[in-house]
Amino acid sequence: MRLEFDERRASTFSLGLVALAAVLVYVNSLGNSFAYDDVWVISDREVLHDLGRFWEIVTVEYWPAVFKSGLYRPLTLLSFAVDWALWNGGAVGFHFFNVVLHMLVSVLVFVFLRHMFPWWGALAGGLVFAIHPVHTEAVANIVGRGELLAALWMLSGVLIYFRAARSGRFTPGVMAAIAALYALAALSKEGGIVLPGLLLATDIPLAARRRLPSFSEYARSRLPLFAVLTGVLALLLAARAAVLGAAVASVPDTIFTVDDSFTTRLFTMSRVWPRYLELILAPLHLSADYGPAVILPVATLTPLGAAGFLSGLALVLMAILVFRRAPEFAMALAWFAVSMAPVSNLIIIAEIVLAERTLYIPSIALPIIVALIVVKARPQMRRLVVAVIAIWVIGFSVVTVRRNPVWYDTNTVFEDLRRRHPESVRALFGVAHQMARLGRWEEAKGWYRRALRLWPYHGPFAVEYAYYLFQHGEYDEADELVSGALQHKPAQSDWNRFLVVIRQVAGDPEGALAAIERARRYYPDHAWYFVQEAEALARLGRIDEALESQETAVRTWGEGSPWPVRVKLAELRAATGDTAGALDALRWAREAPEARPAFADSLERNWSR
Repeated sequence: MRLEFDERRASTFSLGLVALAAVLVYVNSLGNSFAYDDVWVISDREVLHDLGRFWEIVTVEYWPAVFKSGLYRPLTLLSFAVDWALWNGGAVGFHFFNVVLHMLVSVLVFVFLRHMFPWWGALAGGLVFAIHPVHTEAVANIVGRGELLAALWMLSGVLIYFRAARSGRFTPGVMAAIAALYALAALSKEGGIVLPGLLLATDIPLAARRRLPSFSEYARSRLPLFAVLTGVLALLLAARAAVLGAAVASVPDTIFTVDDSFTTRLFTMSRVWPRYLELILAPLHLSADYGPAVILPVATLTPLGAAGFLSGLALVLMAILVFRRAPEFAMALAWFAVSMAPVSNLIIIAEIVLAERTLYIPSIALPIIVALIVVKARPQMRRLVVAVIAIWVIGFSVVTVRRNPVWYDTNTVFEDLRRRHPESVRALFGVAHQMARLGRWEEAKGWYRRALRLWPYHGPFAVEYAYYLFQHGEYDEADELVSGALQHKPAQSDWNRFLVVIRQVAGDPEGALAAIERARRYYPDHAWYFVQEAEALARLGRIDEALESQETAVRTWGEGSPWPVRVKLAELRAATGDTAGALDALRWAREAPEARPAFADSLERNWSR
């Protein structure tokens, strides 16, 4: 009884130590502001600043619609809206909640490990997870919350399943709880959709130790649960389709803009796999971005890619060799592979080729392996193993604490990126953007052009540069950049409209008509394009055709037609000699909310003479 009590007390103390470590290494992130993607997703997002817009919050894309991100994370957005209301937009509240979430996830990791290992093994693994520097982007950057929430729900579901699987009882309550947690995870971040795969991965030790029934009995015992999860998945996909227009869609990373074939993705990602190992085992070289030219696409096998394939094969062979004696190792590999699948770029094309935040859930594989090594080490070697792990934990705790301030704001993120990866196109564009905002235009142009020489395929960056060129009257280069961006994303609404505006302002009505014609392939009934067509035709002296386009715009817009559109209709009718029709259109224009009566009176006097 005494030993049992001590074991329980040691386990409770260890759990508290893991929780404390998770808080201590991230407490200095509370001073951070909104940084990088936080600005787009949270601080500049008006919909999140009013909880009264609840329904809109849970039915919008994760990113502002202009990005067409293909991401749907309503629970994460809702948590941001709650934080905004509670803290009146103060960043400290957002960061506080992130730290609390990380602490809770770290505790669940310990509890998960404790179900498989003695307390000292679970403590070692739990501490490794709690302080791991690769988690900095997920914890110290507010938008990493999607990872934290998804991990919280997924681990909770795994723990419930773990206990039910070992007792052999999947009650309706158990199935309902797991199904609810599955929905919460997937609505927090898309990666939550792989929870069923993680549940099966936890059965690997049971299979290795022959504690599972026959396959038919095993299938029958799991079938009701996985049928329920399949139903939840169907509902989740339907919700995504309703909000995004498609249940599943690829949102290519910049690196795959030119060639997104499976071969290119496979060989490119094989070069990323060794980086996974480096980030998990020795996270000394962290980065806010791994896009071009930090990582570049390849269509053939490279030495680094070969190393990636060989390292993966070596890990699989090791899992096979130790399967009976240490099946938790195989479970850890399966956990990593399943949780990385959504961002592997091998199934669908993900929004990133590599991001440290996406390793938050997959990195749970490392604590499993650490706990296994501690427990399986021979008694005479255990002190050495524990000492090495302790040094690792202490050393990398310092790395985490020092890394957190990098996410203070957007400037600190880009300063760190420029220092670590001067070849990063995102870093170069970051400098260019800052120079442009400071009014140092010639310097900004130099940085923009340098970035585009390295990687000319990132449409948003090219269009941003085109916007500044347009402001400075440099229309030809702006036209070239936007046209190039549209070659890779021809349906991008804002870019199509911008190209039309550039050509109109540059005095190129024929070019504007060509741009309008191209845009109509994707937006055939958009009233704005008919208005622009009328403007271009009028400049070319084709007044009758211009009037026809303007009338089409008015019919499309209906009673919602703005004042300038109504007035233009009147002017074109007057230009064709239809004075009565022009006066009728002008009277209708006066009814517009933003009408300018004095201007309308002036036009009416001229036409009535």
